[in-house]
Amino acid sequence: MNTFLAQAQNNQWANRRLLYACSRLSQAEYEAPRTGFFPSIEGTLRHILDVDLYYLAALEFDLEGQQQALPERLPFQRLAPLQRVVDARLVTYCEGLDPQALARTASLIRAQGIVLERVDRLLLHLFQHQIHHRGQVHAMLSATTVAPPQLDEFYLDGDRALRRSDEIQFSWDDQLL
Repeated sequence: MNTFLAQAQNNQWANRRLLYACSRLSQAEYEAPRTGFFPSIEGTLRHILDVDLYYLAALEFDLEGQQQALPERLPFQRLAPLQRVVDARLVTYCEGLDPQALARTASLIRAQGIVLERVDRLLLHLFQHQIHHRGQVHAMLSATTVAPPQLDEFYLDGDRALRRSDEIQFSWDDQLL
């Protein structure tokens, strides 16, 4: 199993489920102030996308790409398609990983200057970041008219029936995971 590919696919799956739920929100619910580090669903989803773009640029050794920033406000109709593209890029990136690629060092632009990090550690950090902030959006959805989606049934065989429609929709072969 390519664990990093599995994590990237899980990320893609969880984002699609979460974004589908958020697509059913009214604009007011999407923008409403909520408890969280980024105090709205809009702000938190924007942060997830912004950080995904930053780390993908770092993983692709693109210093200029790390300096691109999303607009402060990002309507859902623009955010969701961008997130789908970024998720697909991450899956493609992880499909090409091997031990040598994972051991490479990437340069990250930080406030204190360029910081060098191993690719495998950057990926672990990125996946942890995504899970953390998706959890915040999930909790924020609890205070809306839209029920938060189930996000924790991905790889266990006992949960296969629960994710079957997603496997078909996303064209995933369980034998590859």
